Amino acid sequence: MKRGFGMITAFLVLTVSLCIGGIVMGRDRNDYARENERYMLLEDAFRERARRILDEQGFQNSGMTITWIREAGGVRSYRVEIHHSRIESLEKEEKERLTESLCWADFCKEVECFTIIYT
Repeated sequence: MKRGFGMITAFLVLTVSLCIGGIVMGRDRNDYARENERYMLLEDAFRERARRILDEQGFQNSGMTITWIREAGGVRSYRVEIHHSRIESLEKEEKERLTESLCWADFCKEVECFTIIYT
């Protein structure tokens, strides 16, 4: 009788712990999904804004690659590569001015590191 009671108790403890673990993991997944959604909206807004600026400055049809890394603790680092043959021939000061115009405060303040590279 004692053995059956112990087995039932162990089974109930295991079941409850698995349920609690599932709830916690589910909540973490939802938080992660919401975070991804928020960053995706910021990325889309940045991409549209950057394309508009590049077009206005005469760099139509520029290629753009946005790569991000999620660091421990949840902060993100971004690397943006902009591909256009005419940008490569710009002077250093002109590239710096272009970089300043492309850096968007609303996006840059959300990330740990934001780098723009011209290729």
